[in-house]
Amino acid sequence: MTLRTRLFGTMAAAALAAAIAGSAQAQIACESLSGFRAPDVKITKATPATAPVPLCKVDGVIGKEINFSVWLPEAWNGKFVMGGQGGFAGQVESQAISLQALQKGYATAGTDTGHSSPPRGIDGVWAAGDYERIANYAHAAIHRTAETAKALVNARYGRQTDRSYFAGCSNGGRQALQMAQRYPDDFDGIIAGAPAIDFQGITAAFSTITQKMYPDPKKIETPVLDRPARDIVAKAVMEKCDALDGLKDGIMNDPRICTFDVKTIQCKSGKKDGCLNPAQVAAVEAIVKGPMLNGKPFHVAFPYGGEQSEMDWGTWLAGSKDRIGAGQPSLAYGFSMEFMRYFVKLDPTWDHSRTNLATLAGEMKAVQMTLSPTNPDLSAFRSSGGKLLMYHGWSDSALSPLMSTRYVDSVYALDATARNDVRMFMLPAVGHCAGGPGPDRVDYLGALDSWVTSKAAPDTLVANFASGGGRTLCAYPSQQTYIGSGDGKSPDHFTCKTP
Repeated sequence: MTLRTRLFGTMAAAALAAAIAGSAQAQIACESLSGFRAPDVKITKATPATAPVPLCKVDGVIGKEINFSVWLPEAWNGKFVMGGQGGFAGQVESQAISLQALQKGYATAGTDTGHSSPPRGIDGVWAAGDYERIANYAHAAIHRTAETAKALVNARYGRQTDRSYFAGCSNGGRQALQMAQRYPDDFDGIIAGAPAIDFQGITAAFSTITQKMYPDPKKIETPVLDRPARDIVAKAVMEKCDALDGLKDGIMNDPRICTFDVKTIQCKSGKKDGCLNPAQVAAVEAIVKGPMLNGKPFHVAFPYGGEQSEMDWGTWLAGSKDRIGAGQPSLAYGFSMEFMRYFVKLDPTWDHSRTNLATLAGEMKAVQMTLSPTNPDLSAFRSSGGKLLMYHGWSDSALSPLMSTRYVDSVYALDATARNDVRMFMLPAVGHCAGGPGPDRVDYLGALDSWVTSKAAPDTLVANFASGGGRTLCAYPSQQTYIGSGDGKSPDHFTCKTP
């Protein structure tokens, strides 16, 4: 964080507080918030709405181009939760809304982080040479929007919030860790799901995987590892590893114990059916071994598990027919290419054939420090009473769950008492943020609020399946262990044990 950013954050917070001082009153009419005044803030609209609950929606702009919205429910519970944004952001979004925040009575807010991008698109051109935009995307826009939103909450309801939280997944999870590390006093509690912790490592992984999937960057019609090949891998993995946790149910409780070697299904003696050719084996190894430099791991790998879903290995790593028309056949292809072209190289012609891990760290040093919340020291956040609740799906094919376990291991290694204030839960067979055959429905917001209020850290959570039933989740590094009976669709079929 630059001195300018720190000074602005401090001055803006003080100015916003001064702007509303002495004006506390009962809940005021929504339209009157169009007259809200604060330094460097312009309100563009304040309108009542009825969905998903009766509320007041306030839109505005901070500074030159940080667009934001604040949703203020009529039946307010006295609390605020800021929501994160996925991908490269670029649209006003609050991931807290998907956690039923408004239905639970929370005021919430979201932002576009200071730039515009197509919905569902992967476009990095907005960042080209614009380090203010990169800093806004990295962390500053969240901090400034949160300060503005809290002031609007105060103005609407006539009092300050009882509790202030942040909730995000993927890039929103990265933002969550940024808030804990850079702005430790902004939030009482933070939810960080499947966080994009290490941009350098993610870019390396995506680029090297894409090299194996599309060796010729001009030929992206079909990936080396096509759907039939992925089905072969998925079947072989499940045959070897599904029952290792004691229950054969299509779900691996912890895929780290799966030692499947893809070379065992490489075609031999001219056989072509039901096996993989050498190029397909190399593509799988790029995923499950991770990027390597001089014979050593450059970044974590992806565990087995995600190959079974079109939404996981298909959409993210190998390639999906639905994306080829956009010129970006996989999300790994799109995100790494746009990042290298416009955040790092400032060269719109760059492609994956030019990936060079030996120079990557030097090339993106400044961007890495700005974007990646890798600092394990959470002492300032913890000293302010903050609680960090993390989660990650074991079958996440977008952001490796091993990136999260590595980070939490580093936090606990730095200070073993951090476990009092930092808890992570791993979800078996769950994809990126949600999805997959595993239990992916968890009341994270309720769990965080209970933790902050009671001060009792959660040792377990319950995750429900979309089809019904649930499963116990254990606070990392404890592992869920099958008790030996039951179909695995009830929390009492599992217990937690320290490995």
